[in-house]
Amino acid sequence: MTEIQWKAIKDCDKTYDGVFFYALKSTKTFCRPSCTSRTPNPKNVVIFYTAEDAINHGFRPCIRCRPDCMDWQGAKDELAKKAQEYIDCHYADKFTLQGIANSLYVDPHYLHRTFKKITGCTLLQYQHQMRIKQAAKLLAETKLSTSCISDQVGYNTSSHFSRVFKRIIGVSPLSFRKLEDRGNVERI
Repeated sequence: MTEIQWKAIKDCDKTYDGVFFYALKSTKTFCRPSCTSRTPNPKNVVIFYTAEDAINHGFRPCIRCRPDCMDWQGAKDELAKKAQEYIDCHYADKFTLQGIANSLYVDPHYLHRTFKKITGCTLLQYQHQMRIKQAAKLLAETKLSTSCISDQVGYNTSSHFSRVFKRIIGVSPLSFRKLEDRGNVERI
């Protein structure tokens, strides 16, 4: 093991992921350099340049950093993605932080912190964005009334829907419908 490799392991440096892997003789596991597990004792570390090589030498992949799946971005990114997928499917429904956390088998406070850190917005803000994106699409493509669209995307009152729509889009739902150039609804 070189000094550079040891520094990458100590610093959990993502830039070395895929360049090399380190295995621990004590646990018979191997990790990416960016693994957030406890810093290993250097005398127990063995360096490999491919995941297959580590597996062939009898080491199993770490369940925390999943070095055998190079497209995997990490547990927090995966959790945020699953929460987004849940909201994408249930944006019109009422749900609680506890309810979505239960469906993902995580602590609600951890889910909230992680989602905000990864996406830059809260679960509720993301839900509003999804609702308004769908509403804008319906306003542009149908002749449904704003109150009907408001109900369809999950708002109880048209006034709340209008306030949220105006805050996110910049104009009221009726003004949006009258605009000639609505831009790309997908960018919302």
